[in-house]
Amino acid sequence: MQNLELITPSHIPLIQDFLTRYPRENCDYTVTNILAWGKIYQNHLLLWQDNLVIFNPKYQYVCFPLGTNYNEQDLAGLIKEFQIEYPKAELILIPETYLAEHPEINNLFNIKDDRSWADYVYDIEKLVNLSGKKLAKKKNLVSQFIRSYPDYAVLPITKEKHEVLLNFTHKWRRDRGAEGIYLMTEMKAIENTLEMWDVLPVEGIIICLHNRIAGYSIFSQQTENMVSEHFEKFDPDKKGAAQLVNWETARYLQNRYKFINREQDLGLEGLRQAKLTYVPDFLIRFFLGTLKEQ
Repeated sequence: MQNLELITPSHIPLIQDFLTRYPRENCDYTVTNILAWGKIYQNHLLLWQDNLVIFNPKYQYVCFPLGTNYNEQDLAGLIKEFQIEYPKAELILIPETYLAEHPEINNLFNIKDDRSWADYVYDIEKLVNLSGKKLAKKKNLVSQFIRSYPDYAVLPITKEKHEVLLNFTHKWRRDRGAEGIYLMTEMKAIENTLEMWDVLPVEGIIICLHNRIAGYSIFSQQTENMVSEHFEKFDPDKKGAAQLVNWETARYLQNRYKFINREQDLGLEGLRQAKLTYVPDFLIRFFLGTLKEQ
């Protein structure tokens, strides 16, 4: 595939420009995720017909173009071109609105809705207030943490705190016996994010307790009214720490955004249940298209 370029921090202004002009709600379309996870998968980009295309060569995923200068036949042609070198290339992250407005795409692609990669989106005010019966347990756990540790502090993540953050994250993984390809890859994505902290449009907070970390979260802007939380870790020995991190993150963001995208569950049952207990306002569905044989 000609003109593919390996994504590096030097591409951040270009990617940011396209995301500003053509915002998407799927968490994969943030500069932070594109760079932090893209470094692992050796993601590339392509300027195609004045549109921006992100490509994951490991899984042969062609992300739906950022831009408007294409039709269904163009998209089919793009995938055919990728398939010359990457025979399993698929089109992913097809916007639900595009499918509704362009039903002709079904003549060219077999469309699949992958529930494991749907994003969970929550109203930030609801996460702050934790009102109602369904969120009562969360609210009680937050209150218990505050009563147990009334002198905790909320600090912004800065570069000088990165080493202690990484130490905390590795300890979290060891204490939980957390293994598996996703968790190991996530660890690398966190390391990449911290390594590129000064050039990424990313923020985060630390819950500090007696000069020790009780939890943290890392997030960045998704759209004008939505933020995506990329990583969240907490001390499992501190009761209510998980709920406190979630609550303080919402409080930190509540006057800036309407919604928080807490990303996918990856088909992991425990993670799915944890996300559902916070009662998402809606899911952002993940559609992928496999080119039909012509």
